[in-house]
Amino acid sequence: MTWAAEAALAALPLLVVSVLLALRVPALRAATAGIVLAGLLVLTVLDERAEEVLPGLVAWLPTAVEVLVIIVAGIALARVLGVSGAQDVLAGWLGRLTGGPVATALLVVHGVTPFAESVTGFGVGVLVGVPLLAAAGFSAHRSAVLGLLGLCAVPWGALGPGTIVAGRLVGESADAMGLATAWPNLVVTVGVGVAAVLMVPGGRTPGAVLAGVASGLVLGAGILGSSVLVGMAPSGALGGLLAVLAHLAWRRAHGTTVTLPREVRRALVPYTVLLVGILLSTVAVSVLDLSGAGAVLASPAVWLVVAGVVAVRRLDVDGAAARGLVHEVAHLGRQTALPTAAFLLLGVLMVLGGLTEPLGRAVEATGSLGLFLGPAVGAFGGFLTGSGAGANAMFAAAQGAVAEGLGVSVVAFVGVQNAAAGLLTMASPARVLLAVRSVPAGTGGVAGVGAGAGADPPLSLHRVTRSVLAVDLVLVLALGVWNVLLL
Repeated sequence: MTWAAEAALAALPLLVVSVLLALRVPALRAATAGIVLAGLLVLTVLDERAEEVLPGLVAWLPTAVEVLVIIVAGIALARVLGVSGAQDVLAGWLGRLTGGPVATALLVVHGVTPFAESVTGFGVGVLVGVPLLAAAGFSAHRSAVLGLLGLCAVPWGALGPGTIVAGRLVGESADAMGLATAWPNLVVTVGVGVAAVLMVPGGRTPGAVLAGVASGLVLGAGILGSSVLVGMAPSGALGGLLAVLAHLAWRRAHGTTVTLPREVRRALVPYTVLLVGILLSTVAVSVLDLSGAGAVLASPAVWLVVAGVVAVRRLDVDGAAARGLVHEVAHLGRQTALPTAAFLLLGVLMVLGGLTEPLGRAVEATGSLGLFLGPAVGAFGGFLTGSGAGANAMFAAAQGAVAEGLGVSVVAFVGVQNAAAGLLTMASPARVLLAVRSVPAGTGGVAGVGAGAGADPPLSLHRVTRSVLAVDLVLVLALGVWNVLLL
């Protein structure tokens, strides 16, 4: 069989899944179809490594369990914070401290939304950011678009299960993959900052554009610095927190009184437990040189569970509400965790069965074009699945094979794919629908945050998707140029 025929056969599972997702087939069914097809290929025409599959799947079980616990615990923490009113308390506090439209947009895009998304994931950043923007006077359309642009740190969303998947599929640690993603993600954070200020009143000035660049660099540098000094898991949250503090410091320097009321401190307790726990346990594991079961102490899965328990007790969620949350989290967990597990199984099966190798050889023949198109593949996965974990499970292993064939760093190449996949989740149908539904009833169709703002288009899924995609496509092209010039 020729290498071209092998590559065509190996690509079939990914092609089938992509087509089914594009046809709006549920993610779990689409991934299952891909798994069945990949399994048949490994057992029949591409069977050279069939005997390695079962032992490999067993070795992957701890990673799969960790990813699934992170997903379910992240959903649980998000729902507890929502039901208890803690999210509303924090959003109201930040809303009282915002300045003009440019400052408010950047605070949400680079601070509030990335922090909330990194700590809990699954679109919670949008649920926090969009109502805050609407309350600040932005139109319904702009609130939804700016809220989605705040999903610029998705590779670290829910403490990074997607980045864990990407690293594991190409044989790298989560920390190494997080660092490799943090560099190209600077393009994303700066790019959405510029886009955000250009679409708000008073934003089309050199000073406003410079503010967008500076704010994006603060978030990106915070993520990068944390990736170097601490590790992958808390880096998105710490970068978002740094951006919030920088904006608040700027407001204070310009005369705004910044206080931390008791109810705000109380609402921050679960976040504090989560971040401090991860930081201290990471240091302890490093200093004590723990491995195996001891290293589990630093897993984000452990600290998301702890933070959820603390949130239930500290925020006084009553028994009836807690029982209702159990059923809700179980339902949402099945909707999110099962498709993610299926995508992960598909990716692992393709790696263990050797299906990624002919794909790499095929793209190698394209030369530098393969470098340029790499981010587009990751972006396509992010758009279809609405999940960095799903996109990486589908494509990270194949992209690693492509990098090997092209003779470039595997971790750097897949890191760019990870950034691109996270970027396009903000334009995925599920996220756009979440943003539109998060706009409070009665929000006007004309921006009320500055004279001369002009009329915005009416709020609709199509218009919001089009606005976000316009930004995303420019940034995907920029990431392609990044690959060609720097890898």
